[in-house]
Amino acid sequence: MNYGEVITAAKAYVDRYDDELAAVIPSFTRVVESKINTALKVAGQSVQATQIWLDENETYYGLPSDFGGMSDIQIVTRGENPVGRTLVYVNPEELLRVMSNPSRGRCYYTLVADQIRIPPPGPDEMIELTYYQMVPPLTELDDSNWLTEKHPETYIFGLCAEMGAFAKDQQVFAGYDGRFKETLFNITQDDAVTRWSGPSLRISLEETVV
Repeated sequence: MNYGEVITAAKAYVDRYDDELAAVIPSFTRVVESKINTALKVAGQSVQATQIWLDENETYYGLPSDFGGMSDIQIVTRGENPVGRTLVYVNPEELLRVMSNPSRGRCYYTLVADQIRIPPPGPDEMIELTYYQMVPPLTELDDSNWLTEKHPETYIFGLCAEMGAFAKDQQVFAGYDGRFKETLFNITQDDAVTRWSGPSLRISLEETVV
């Protein structure tokens, strides 16, 4: 579905077609997208950023503008056989502490004001960043994204919930907000199943002889 079809469906659910509501739907869409970006961290959002070459005198590097959460970050040393090491997140205060030990501190990173902070890098190193991309915002020109194509009900029920709040109808809001959250949960569950590799998990009970 595209943006226009999503709006049409949401209006039909709440049975409202007035101009007052139409004027605020773009704002409601941004609210819904903000909630989606907070709740969802699934494979469909995962992208690998352009590799970031590091300066030995710089420890702060900007995050991508569509950054919605970290999936994996590695420091890779350039060469015939590139060697990578995965960094582990710590809070800013802890990073300062571990950086006092140069060999141990090189295994960590933190996030500060939309920037990655790492210990001082070595020569010929770069960051390889895999992150969760925020859902591309819907507009009249860019009227679809992967979520409207695969799970349009997420937008529809999210908009319906905001329309209920706008109308100060707690029952309508609660009903559609529940359906909105259910779609987010189902997407997350489906993602976990899709990512699973190997045989199904089984519990083995050993017989105990008394």
